Amino acid sequence: ELELSRRAEEARRRRIEEEQLALAAEREADANLLSLVPTKGPEGVREQIERMRQALKGDRAALDVALGSLYTLFDQISRKPEEVSFRRVRRDHPKFNEDIGRHVGGKEVLIAAGFRLETLDGIKCFFSREPNIEHDMNGWSDWFD
Repeated sequence: ELELSRRAEEARRRRIEEEQLALAAEREADANLLSLVPTKGPEGVREQIERMRQALKGDRAALDVALGSLYTLFDQISRKPEEVSFRRVRRDHPKFNEDIGRHVGGKEVLIAAGFRLETLDGIKCFFSREPNIEHDMNGWSDWFD
């Protein structure tokens, strides 16, 4: 019984250590992604799209799909900014990764556009949080623009 208890405690410690290492690796990957986007706002978005264009120079079809998907995403948000589902992009979504996320500048363009790396309902997302218009009119105007 004592040996069983010792093994269970050892397994629990190992599991916790592995979870902490995985969490640290995720944080480092997120920090690396954020470091790739020195400029935010319209200029930052242009920079990231240019990075994507350069990386996909030889693959016009992939570039067209990526830019079309980004256009659709931003168009949906601008038409219905109050719709949270349009401002939340799952980081592991297969279609997002196929069309946008796998390309240089794909994820970064969302960061430049003001999306944040968040976990919502246990799901890692890019999320564009709407500022409180009552407390931050300038921030809300920038976000809406």
